[in-house]
Amino acid sequence: MSKSHPFRPALAALALVAVLATVTPGRVLAAGDALAPPDDHRLALLIYQAIAALDQANATGNYTVLRDLAAPGFRDRNTAAELGLAFAKYRELRFALAPVLLYEPRLTHPVVVTDGLIRLRGYFPTRPVRVNFDLTFAHFDDDWRLHGLAIAPSEARAQGRAGP
Repeated sequence: MSKSHPFRPALAALALVAVLATVTPGRVLAAGDALAPPDDHRLALLIYQAIAALDQANATGNYTVLRDLAAPGFRDRNTAAELGLAFAKYRELRFALAPVLLYEPRLTHPVVVTDGLIRLRGYFPTRPVRVNFDLTFAHFDDDWRLHGLAIAPSEARAQGRAGP
């Protein structure tokens, strides 16, 4: 019999928080332009930066920097106040994301660039709570900027079980 983690009841309540944006015209890569995905080190850095920015926003209750670092479509679609509401449950539970930054993110889906967007789905293998992520980045000004953000804590699976 496994011990229940204190966050267990809250995990169901958190489920999945997603903040997705649409691409806005401007300096975002145009549809049909060929673009290769970043290398593995850059992909990991994008993941770490997004999670660190969200953790700091949750810790301070100030989502302005998270919003300002994002792609134009994300900024146009989300105010700092709306982001605060979207992630309020994490603040209430004092669910810290910083500890996951000590782990290597594991991607569960192939990395594909489509219409100037890259989607990174995976998890951090933390225990007893695993942090799943679904991040989208837009190519903007020769860099990748946060375009969509979702996290979902879940109970870590027992060792020896296959799959993510």
